[in-house]
Amino acid sequence: MLLRTIIADDHPVVLMGTRAALEAAGDIEVVGEAANGDQLVDLLASRPCDVIVTDFSMPGGRHGDGLSLIDLIRRRYPRLPVVVLTMVNNAAVLQAMRARGALGLCDKRAPLKEVAVAVRHAAAGRAYLSETIRRQFDQAGVQSTADTARLSAREIEVVRLYVSGMSITQIADRLSRSVKTVSRQKRDAMRKLGIDHDSRLSEYARERGLSS
Repeated sequence: MLLRTIIADDHPVVLMGTRAALEAAGDIEVVGEAANGDQLVDLLASRPCDVIVTDFSMPGGRHGDGLSLIDLIRRRYPRLPVVVLTMVNNAAVLQAMRARGALGLCDKRAPLKEVAVAVRHAAAGRAYLSETIRRQFDQAGVQSTADTARLSAREIEVVRLYVSGMSITQIADRLSRSVKTVSRQKRDAMRKLGIDHDSRLSEYARERGLSS
């Protein structure tokens, strides 16, 4: 029986390449494609599947992306395995994805054939990590990720969205939190990191792989 898979990515070329790689595997059928979180949520409500393969960063839409989208999927479909495609190279953020229930983490820079392997693992209830991501976890004790580990998952998500260009109000709307809460989480993150200027926060995010 073919593994029915829904894929989501906001880059058409990546979406096309992912579909081609999965269908070339022979035991996987792509039953739906989405270009953002909203389309993915709508597809899941109308089309049965065995595994989801989704990009981590897909800005736009009322359902958002990143950790909040993983949370939504896991809450609505707790038995549906999730494989995440990402350019993030920060171990704390990657660990937050796993903590949210993502069974597979695939580095977008790795060969696309890895995605098929991740889908098979996820469908069988087994975890899968790209080799580069596995190395990130192995090196998670180094300084480049140790400071980020002090942040909560919610603070990491606020920082990620803020440095992507979203305002505090937009982030609050995206994450269904109050403006006051988001502002506090951003302020707390900066305090924990010893950062006192927004420009430095953006620089920090680039250096630590928090941007995707």
